[in-house]
Amino acid sequence: MLGCLNGNLGASAPNSNATLPSLLASSQTFGVQGLPQAFALGSVYGPSAFINSSVTDDPRVVSTAYRPRYMADETIVQLQLNQGLGDDFNLKLSGQYQESGVDSSQDYNLALQNRAAYAVPLNTLAFAGGGGLDGLIPGLSTYLGPVANVLIPNGPNGVVCTSAPVETNTGAYGGDAICADTPLSFDRSNQTNNAWVFEGLVSSDLPGPFNFLVGGIYADYTTTENSYYVNSFGLDYFAGVVGAFSAASNGLPPSFLASPYFRNNTTDYRLKSFGVFGEAYFDVSDQLSLTVGLRYNDDDKEVRARSTLFNFLVPYGTQDAFDSPFAAGFDADEGTDGIQQEAFRQASFKEITGRGVINYKLSPDNLIYASYSRGYKSGGINPPLQAGLGVEETFAPEFVDAFELGSKNTFGWGTLNLTGFYYKYDSLQLSRIVNRTSVNDNVSADIWGAEAEAIVRPTPQLTMNFSASYLNTEVTDDKFLSNPRDFGAGRSDAVIIKDITNGSNCAVAPGTDGNAAGAQAFVTTVNNLINGGLLPGVSPGAGLQGPTAFPSDGGIASTGAFSICSALQGVAAANGAAFDPNGIDVFLSGIPSNINGNQLPGAPEYKFAAGIQYDIHINDDVTLTPRADYTYTGSSFGSIFNTEINSIDGYSQVNAQIQLASDNGWFVRIFGQNLTDEDAVSGLYVTDQSSGLFTNVFTLDPRRYGIAAGINF
Repeated sequence: MLGCLNGNLGASAPNSNATLPSLLASSQTFGVQGLPQAFALGSVYGPSAFINSSVTDDPRVVSTAYRPRYMADETIVQLQLNQGLGDDFNLKLSGQYQESGVDSSQDYNLALQNRAAYAVPLNTLAFAGGGGLDGLIPGLSTYLGPVANVLIPNGPNGVVCTSAPVETNTGAYGGDAICADTPLSFDRSNQTNNAWVFEGLVSSDLPGPFNFLVGGIYADYTTTENSYYVNSFGLDYFAGVVGAFSAASNGLPPSFLASPYFRNNTTDYRLKSFGVFGEAYFDVSDQLSLTVGLRYNDDDKEVRARSTLFNFLVPYGTQDAFDSPFAAGFDADEGTDGIQQEAFRQASFKEITGRGVINYKLSPDNLIYASYSRGYKSGGINPPLQAGLGVEETFAPEFVDAFELGSKNTFGWGTLNLTGFYYKYDSLQLSRIVNRTSVNDNVSADIWGAEAEAIVRPTPQLTMNFSASYLNTEVTDDKFLSNPRDFGAGRSDAVIIKDITNGSNCAVAPGTDGNAAGAQAFVTTVNNLINGGLLPGVSPGAGLQGPTAFPSDGGIASTGAFSICSALQGVAAANGAAFDPNGIDVFLSGIPSNINGNQLPGAPEYKFAAGIQYDIHINDDVTLTPRADYTYTGSSFGSIFNTEINSIDGYSQVNAQIQLASDNGWFVRIFGQNLTDEDAVSGLYVTDQSSGLFTNVFTLDPRRYGIAAGINF
């Protein structure tokens, strides 16, 4: 099984053999690199390290060997000035400074690893690190001894240590380790931001039919640290053992590979944005009024970032990985000439937008309106990624032409508001995970629907509210993307490849449709060449097998195999015609499929809500109000790929509260949320290929009770 399949979302642990730590520390990868396979942590064809991990169907119950944490802090300082300018004008000035930080970490796989399969290689590491193999390879303990001391400080049967996610990029090899009886895998996300925002407004209150508002806004936003880490014992093991053999074979001091964990690090992000805007209001008559507005936006963005994982050797004792004498060759931006230890990107976006509204009063209590607006969301910069993954350096601004037609009405029994809308999006921004990194794409889409809301008061004490909406979404242009759950795009003649050297997937397809035999023979031949050490830079002994079928309930028509995508690509370019007259294609980012006509993710077709409350007047100043609410959210998709596995079922939620409040401003409220304890999935996303393509789901909060009190003064 190559990662999670496309047929169902059953509750199960990830397949470790599809994850980067297991792949890199496997006997197949060690064989390709010419390393002694006795040190490998297992075979990609062996049982998963999570095979005995208990996983329940309850999405709120997880297995974890790592204590999660979440820390956040925020400081906001605001200043506001309102000043009348004579009788007809008003000036409003406001400023805000915000400083915020967040740091969260949790178990990455939510499954417990079985270390039984590691017994032999850990004993081998301890034996070699203690000098047991120095008779065969003189001085080997000098290089492997530090690795054993870091990873298994109490011997092969004691705790195993995993790097802590620290900014030095040295982790356990710099003294920052987390040790446990079970091999750990976890991630960490931390971010520190600060921002200045200033706004000025001048508005009028003229006696005639014309009034206006003009203003400007300036924002300066800075991120001084934004990192995402993925740490795993398997990654540390590879960094130490492979680093040791690499240093030994080149006569270098004992070293490890840094960083020994994945880190996507933005060291500096800056956004400077300003806008000027104005609106004019015309009362054409007592019934008819017009509003028109324009806005100019100017956004400048720049970012310095890099991704690190096993990029260069670091001698033991180095305080920061980038102080290593071997860090000089690290290039964070391979697409730019020269060597840059940080990739630098900048982008500017400028746009004029506006809106117009027509209001017509049928009566003092009944209004109809029509509006048009053109909205804008600035584009941005994608993190630096290697070439061939189909990700642009920047993504375009998002535009929407929004049309609305509606009615607002007040009656003796309550209110009724009706709205119909049509939104035409150009370059709508959608995110996806590529190479363990979130990136953005642009698509065009149409959204249309209707909303209705009503408040009904049969008596002064009794209030009922109702709302309902219908939403239709559709991608409206040709956009070809690869479905991460099915890199073969449903083709039975394709072979999906799991790359043992980096954990990514690619796909092999024949130039002639339907020639499955040609593609499978090609992969088998290339794997045999790898096994025999007959390709440049490849040592013999990998033991790679040919393509095999996925499980019948996997929802994947292609076959699959472990291999090396770059090797397949090289042989296809040189000799692909020997397997298919039209050649062999290797798709590094998967075989793309057209998402034209698909629904947008997170857009349920139907929503409904109803509530009821009754005011019980205890005396002239105090009121007791019980209230109940019901909401229903219809089905939707969690991904732009509208396959069954990405569907999210509709769900209901019931809340209730009772409040005692005084006209003097104090209140006490007892509340209950999700009283039926629904555990419905409200959203989902699929992880990266190197993580095994498992799916993260978001559920409703469990049933909760609480009490709140406050006072207004």
